[in-house]
Amino acid sequence: MRLSIRVRGELVRQGLENLQAEIPAVGRRRIRTIANRIVRRMQYYPSERPGQTYQRTGGMMKWRIEELTNRGYQLRVIPDYAPFVIGDAYGTSQAWMHKGRWPVFRDVSEEELQALPKEILDEIVMVARRQEFKVT
Repeated sequence: MRLSIRVRGELVRQGLENLQAEIPAVGRRRIRTIANRIVRRMQYYPSERPGQTYQRTGGMMKWRIEELTNRGYQLRVIPDYAPFVIGDAYGTSQAWMHKGRWPVFRDVSEEELQALPKEILDEIVMVARRQEFKVT
């Protein structure tokens, strides 16, 4: 009985190079997906408070996802008074009348970002499988 094992070095090398080239794109795609989910959740507009006397516009905050060169994405919200509505980077500064009604930006972003490493790993596994690597 004889067992022969042959490695197709060129195919393996090419597959690894293809995988290596795709990994940064995988991360960027997943980060963009997370950014979109954060914006979608932050666009929630609560109902009027009991006894509210001012007229609501229904479109207070404008969200933008800006691409950072080779580094990912940045979320921006306009206007300047947004921290009084959704909180600041520390999850503070939200005005008393908005607490419990508007989602806090920091809380929403931390919840969404918790899924990021697993989602990136899942997509890398999918890319590796497309390159015909055995991934378990």
